[in-house]
Amino acid sequence: MSVQVKGTKSVIQIRWIPKYTFVERLLHWVHTASFVPLSLTGMVLFFPALASLAQGDAGIWFKMIHRIAALIFIFEPILYAILQPRRLILSIKEFGFNREDLREDIGWVKNAFGYYVLGRHGAMPPQGRFNTGEKMNGLIMVASWVLFVLSGLIMWFGKTFVPVGLFQGMVMIHDLTFILAVCMFLVHLYLAVGHPLMWAGLVSMRFGVTSADYAAEHHAKWYYGPKRARELYEAQKKAALEAGQPKEE
Repeated sequence: MSVQVKGTKSVIQIRWIPKYTFVERLLHWVHTASFVPLSLTGMVLFFPALASLAQGDAGIWFKMIHRIAALIFIFEPILYAILQPRRLILSIKEFGFNREDLREDIGWVKNAFGYYVLGRHGAMPPQGRFNTGEKMNGLIMVASWVLFVLSGLIMWFGKTFVPVGLFQGMVMIHDLTFILAVCMFLVHLYLAVGHPLMWAGLVSMRFGVTSADYAAEHHAKWYYGPKRARELYEAQKKAALEAGQPKEE
């Protein structure tokens, strides 16, 4: 694909490779469309300063919006499992942490500041289709979904028959999960929309593709395969050492 650089006569070639299916992209935006109103209406109950909004007719509307969004939130991953079970299993495997990827995951944590703040891509060990940060975000999303659904359903339907202590415990779990999920959502939103070097993430989730050059640089294990990506990374480190640059891991 040829793209002309705005304001110039320069033309660059971009080769796109698929990353997400249409169903994955659609359900991602459905998930976002349910999570945002859930968070906003949940804040009304979470922050005492907003408690007055939960009274009267406004409170009825907030509760109704919260419950409708909750139903969408609950059924979105179930729909994913029904429509594309093999892709779901693949994504779960890629989100997982294992011994084979441990070295790269530790290296990602060590170099995350330089990577995201200083743009030092060369210091970052090769990553798969999802890097270590994305894997952590994905696992937190899955754990949050389980905790939200479990605690939310008990709070919704069990107030009249579950023990008071259990009900209060579910409220606390719901609140703590809310804090964690919103923090991760804000980080995810900034990296997807605001970070100048992470532009490809939003492109991928809009159109399902990413640039081959970006994939080679940021997701080398996915693009080249684990063995070739590690060879290239080790060669890059060796060249940096021979050039007198500080050793990076």
